[in-house]
Amino acid sequence: MNQIRKRLTYANVMSTLAVFLVLGGGAAMAATHLGKNTVGTKQLKKNAVTAAKIKKGAINSAKVADGSLTGVDVADGSIGGNDIADQAISTAKLGDNAVNSAKVQDKSLKGGDIADGSITGTQISEGTLKNVDAATLNGKTSAQFLSSTIYKNESELQAGTDKGDGTFAINEGCKPGDVLLSGGPANINPTSAMLESFSTPGDINSLTVRIQKNAQPDNWSVVVLCVDQ
Repeated sequence: MNQIRKRLTYANVMSTLAVFLVLGGGAAMAATHLGKNTVGTKQLKKNAVTAAKIKKGAINSAKVADGSLTGVDVADGSIGGNDIADQAISTAKLGDNAVNSAKVQDKSLKGGDIADGSITGTQISEGTLKNVDAATLNGKTSAQFLSSTIYKNESELQAGTDKGDGTFAINEGCKPGDVLLSGGPANINPTSAMLESFSTPGDINSLTVRIQKNAQPDNWSVVVLCVDQ
């Protein structure tokens, strides 16, 4: 031991400590004293960074690759109206039948959002309809659905067609395609009597009237009321 003590010098001790520091603690010291911008992707092991190591709010849209996120990456019900920028989602990004009535804000749709002619009677509950105020309906004005659409046709004054049994008949009709409402004889002498009035067989928009003249001369006519279609 005396021989060892004689050989120990300050230089020997310090050189031995330096060896231990380099071999044992040097790597630990270097790891805790890394210089700025000295760690890159090559220094990180695969899967080394976990979600717990990422600061809350540190990742924004600029840090996410375009087109990399899909529907499975977004939690159900997590996106609200305030999370979507105006015009951020195009129709090409939506799957077929992806949006239903529950996903549309109440009273948010307007007439401009609905294609012309897309809503038919099957989509409308008749019990919810009240007064309809429109300039035209089926191309016709409101006046055309009142008395102005009803017109009168009257035959010429004539003796009528002799039926061979002492009775005479005249028929008068509406314009083709229009609807017969009613009608009857006109300008009949008091000595004549109307026997019958009926729709002309085979012609539903004309009327035939037959009278009995009782052997007296009588020129008379037939009037019909029609609806313009």
